[in-house]
Amino acid sequence: MMFSLSKELEEYRAKIREYAQKTVREYAKQMDETNDGGDKIVKDLGEMGLLGMKQPTKYGGLGLGEMAFAIATEELGAESGGASHSLHTQQNALQLLVSVGGDSAQEWIEKGIKAKEVYAVALTEPQAGSDLGALQTTAKPDGNELVLNGEKIFTSAASFSTKMVVLARTSGNPGDRQGISLLLIDSKLPGIEIHKLDIMGIRGAGVSYVKFNNVRIPKDSIIGKEGDAYRGALKALMVSRNGYAGIAVGIARGALEEAISRAQSRKQFGKALIEQEWISFNLADAYIKVEAARLLTWRAAQLFDNDYEATTEASMAKYYAAVTATEVTRLALHIFGGHGLNRGSKVERLYRDAKIMEIAEGTNEMQLVAVSRLFQPKK
Repeated sequence: MMFSLSKELEEYRAKIREYAQKTVREYAKQMDETNDGGDKIVKDLGEMGLLGMKQPTKYGGLGLGEMAFAIATEELGAESGGASHSLHTQQNALQLLVSVGGDSAQEWIEKGIKAKEVYAVALTEPQAGSDLGALQTTAKPDGNELVLNGEKIFTSAASFSTKMVVLARTSGNPGDRQGISLLLIDSKLPGIEIHKLDIMGIRGAGVSYVKFNNVRIPKDSIIGKEGDAYRGALKALMVSRNGYAGIAVGIARGALEEAISRAQSRKQFGKALIEQEWISFNLADAYIKVEAARLLTWRAAQLFDNDYEATTEASMAKYYAAVTATEVTRLALHIFGGHGLNRGSKVERLYRDAKIMEIAEGTNEMQLVAVSRLFQPKK
């Protein structure tokens, strides 16, 4: 499988890299310190025409597919996990609207691509993470309305969103795959409580706890067919997982670049750190792992772009990229020594971002479970 990029993808990468290195690099520390600002990233990319990288052209997107998503998350991730996660959230929301709603959601897809609407994604619940069928949030009919009740945790972009994409049960019981619907609602409706979480990494991405207390919404808030969102949501999450691999690759690459620069400029015992064997060997090992993580991510992206259900490949990429990000950021901290421990230094910030990669969008353990199904006895 060849991984040469098309002219369009090369041009897209150049634009997103320029934005990352000029704007995100300057803004990343502020995002981390204030735990705010992801909406700026979203609006910037929307205004630049870079936000709809993978959405179909009929919806106003660029139609560059999952490869563009992998490229964009890496480029932003190399500067800030929070900035990259903010992009990732909008792509996740748009993917849900495309997968579940299709043409019926065209208006909202187009508005999201232009950042005229900023979406939060409310899927995960305190008792339902990777298992979508266990959702307990309900949207029960009452006349011409639905009444929404439940809790969502780790709801990305909630603190600055204009609308929320919500998975809720409109019929059936917890554990049933049928009866789950996708809702699109205003974020400021009466009865919605939003509490931003003081999360250790990917700060500024608006990750929040959300509670719905008898929130009344019109029945046409349902996107797609009522009670039939499970399959489309699962598809969107598989693609989303590979986007998270892209963030992790970016974090690892950003930390590696910092570590190499430090090792080249820092002298100890009369010679540069890079000339010491253990330093150069560890950096070489890290370089190989970053390249391998990127190739796994690109492989899954290309398979998705060719309509292959690359769920296992996405789990492989996400697992390996997350582990690599943690290992490489830890190495960078050691090379920086005491200077790397300063709160808010780039390597310290990326180290915290990296740990999120091992838990969010499916823990490392869940990825291993997914991959292990390849050789488990068939029942």
